[in-house]
Amino acid sequence: MKYKVKKVGDFENSIEINIDFEDLESKKEEAIAKISGSLKVKGFRPGKIPKNIVIREVGEDYILEEAVDLYLPEQIFDILQKEEINPAVRPVVKELTKEKKSFKVDVLITLWPTLSKLPKLNQTVEVESITPTEDEINEQIERIKLQFGEVEKVERPSKASDYLLVNISSLENGTEVKEFNYQDYLYELGSNLLTPSMDSKLEGVSSGAIIKFNDDIPALGKSNVEITVLVKEIKQKVMPELTDEWVSSVTEFDTVKEMNEELVKNIEDAKKRQVANQYQGLLTSKIIDESKLELPEQLIIAEMDSILQNFMNELKQNNIKIEDYLNITGLTEETLQEDLKNQATRNLSMVVILDKVAEVEELKLDEKEVQYIDEYIGSLNEGDQVEAASRRLNLESESLRNKAMIHVLKQGLSVDANGEKVYLQDVYNQEEELREEE
Repeated sequence: MKYKVKKVGDFENSIEINIDFEDLESKKEEAIAKISGSLKVKGFRPGKIPKNIVIREVGEDYILEEAVDLYLPEQIFDILQKEEINPAVRPVVKELTKEKKSFKVDVLITLWPTLSKLPKLNQTVEVESITPTEDEINEQIERIKLQFGEVEKVERPSKASDYLLVNISSLENGTEVKEFNYQDYLYELGSNLLTPSMDSKLEGVSSGAIIKFNDDIPALGKSNVEITVLVKEIKQKVMPELTDEWVSSVTEFDTVKEMNEELVKNIEDAKKRQVANQYQGLLTSKIIDESKLELPEQLIIAEMDSILQNFMNELKQNNIKIEDYLNITGLTEETLQEDLKNQATRNLSMVVILDKVAEVEELKLDEKEVQYIDEYIGSLNEGDQVEAASRRLNLESESLRNKAMIHVLKQGLSVDANGEKVYLQDVYNQEEELREEE
């Protein structure tokens, strides 16, 4: 066997291999045994077919092709080790040609991309303001008032947000549905909790009304059930007056001012986490665009396959068929493929960039992080040392990339529409503290 390694791209090599038929002699017996296991010949059990019968049935050429399939992986592995080539994905046989006394094979080797220099990290990104608006504060206050408000009986037709004291009974084919039988049940009109059309049937009715209708009961998986509702009373929510006295009686705060200050802080913290995600997405997009990184096709395809497999597993766990998902979202197979390609390209680009950041900044794992990885690997009790080493390498790489991402986020600048700096630093400080605690 002879071979030649050629560079065909920045991150791709080609290995041209010439395999003489004589090189395949050691694999021909194995190929015949493999073929015998799947071949069907009358009078013989699979795997028990004599060698001469197998050759007669499939021919020498087919056996040679099977022998090549068995021979190639070992030879490619040996060549990669000898040439000290570390492929990013499984090598791909691009072409296999049979000649008079040999096979010519063209194997594509995809290498992990690297950056010669880092793109500019200190980018300015416009994000939403984290300052709570008056409407957001008032909405939170109304929720608190609604939570602690009381109800009072009213003598008027019902309307949305009223509370109806009702008795509910139901029949399915003349038989009582005991699971859907309620006495003195306080039902909030507009909540849509029980059946699809109950709220519309009960809106505008008065105390003493008896409403009968047929409807589905989704929670019980029942359809076209005869439902009867007796409306005993109609009550409305009475919103309390916002005073220091009321606040101190129902909350942990002594005054309206204290409560409002806490609400502002809570809203700001929640918005800050959302804006931090927005900032990360916009900043990384800018950095990826500036890197102008060209990724090998085979690497993108492998990442697409990985993303799709994870996605399919999620759908399976939720008992959703891919066809139903496409119908619900309005996506086509073409747009799904395009989305997968974009996501794969983005994921891989950031991995390459973060690896370069870790290299340039000389980022290292600290003792706690190394100890955590040691303990985790030890808890798995993996007998396969190669698998354990691979898992350790992946965890170490992931931890370093997390460090690199924090560094990237700290280099950028987030501003609002007015050009004012939006402070997000404490979000990343919290992430670092959480990792240290873990």
